[in-house]
Amino acid sequence: MKLKTVSVDLAAFRLLRKAKGARESYGDVVRRVFADQAEHVDLDAYIADLTARPIKADFARLRRRQKNPPRSRRPAARHAV
Repeated sequence: MKLKTVSVDLAAFRLLRKAKGARESYGDVVRRVFADQAEHVDLDAYIADLTARPIKADFARLRRRQKNPPRSRRPAARHAV
């Protein structure tokens, strides 16, 4: 089983702890609370919807960056002569 560490603020942790049963893990609580939402997400349809109608603002931003690309923040390399 793969594990991930998640950081939450103290108020969110208190809500999670309040929802947790005696023999229930925090992962069980998250799965129980979000089970309804997980069933309603159709990723294929979501991705198809995103790619079907590109956002004009994204194209405008891309054109601006192509005309004036950002400079690197790294210092220039010093070459020994």
